[in-house]
Amino acid sequence: MIAELIEELPQDPWRAENPFSSGMQTCHEVLFRRGSSRAEMATALDGWLGVEQPCLFGRMEARHHRLAYCLLTENDLEQGDDHVRARIQEDRVIWKRSARRGESHGFIIVAISRLIAHATVGPELRKLAQHLCDLYLGRHELDQILLDDLLLEIPAQPASEYRAWRVGVNYFSAQGDGRWWQDHRFPGGMAFSMNSVGHMARHKVEEKLRQDASLATRIGDVSRDRLVGWALPTAMRSIGRPEARKPQGTWLVERGHCPEDTNPPTDDVRSAVVGNLVGFSENRYHGRYHTDETIPSPYFDPTITTLEQAELRDNLYFTYLHSLADQDYPAMGVGILARAIEEDESRQPEGRSEP
Repeated sequence: MIAELIEELPQDPWRAENPFSSGMQTCHEVLFRRGSSRAEMATALDGWLGVEQPCLFGRMEARHHRLAYCLLTENDLEQGDDHVRARIQEDRVIWKRSARRGESHGFIIVAISRLIAHATVGPELRKLAQHLCDLYLGRHELDQILLDDLLLEIPAQPASEYRAWRVGVNYFSAQGDGRWWQDHRFPGGMAFSMNSVGHMARHKVEEKLRQDASLATRIGDVSRDRLVGWALPTAMRSIGRPEARKPQGTWLVERGHCPEDTNPPTDDVRSAVVGNLVGFSENRYHGRYHTDETIPSPYFDPTITTLEQAELRDNLYFTYLHSLADQDYPAMGVGILARAIEEDESRQPEGRSEP
């Protein structure tokens, strides 16, 4: 069915008059070149993401070649749903094993196809996005937060400890290049990206412990310090100051505009953590799309052509990275302590959604 959905995609007349940006075109030369190996494609994507990705966490992972990929070539896509589903699951298992060792924190499924890359924005592209999501997660609702999960193994005596994180799933595609949702553009066609900041932060803590065993006496504080002192300001810089780039789908808001801003800490404490972003809220930010929703329906609405036409969202949160009161802080931030379990990466993701 996926091959049929791709064949039915109408091609975009707008793209004919608005060519892809130079970086996208350079990456496409590798992705669409007959005979390119998966390793060459992954290297080209790392090169593009390391420069063009607004998310600093993703940019960092790409530059260090720590992203795991499931590259669905045109040959894969032509073989149908069962093959694509199996291919995704195979690469997902490899990623989870790598992540369990702390070697990777992000996973990207990429459907590489000229027809997808040049398709017009509309219901046909949305149907394909939902179908690919369903092959991965087993569900495909629009405007919902769908999740995978990830483990980190922490060697200890007498048995290893495991921590588990929920991982958000986000849609990207080539159609975003030059459009109001440019922050979610991606070379080659269509992609779903998974990245756990909490998993990354805890792995960095474990690296520090190997260098300084005395930190083990306050491991809880170290984990929290890494989330608050490193992940939070990095996330804020990823969102960006107002007018930091154009078009800009998300931006920081001045502190005092959000209900949570009435709470501590003081400006001195905040300044030590977020530096020159001290004037902005560390609790919420604004945007023209919800950054956590897996498949935002506005991306597929051809009547929305500018940021101003998209709905303003003021319910976008940083609190999962630092607030003990945020219900998502344990599962998205510090990770949930899991019992010692047998290796279980092969099970299907739950595809859970938040209300």
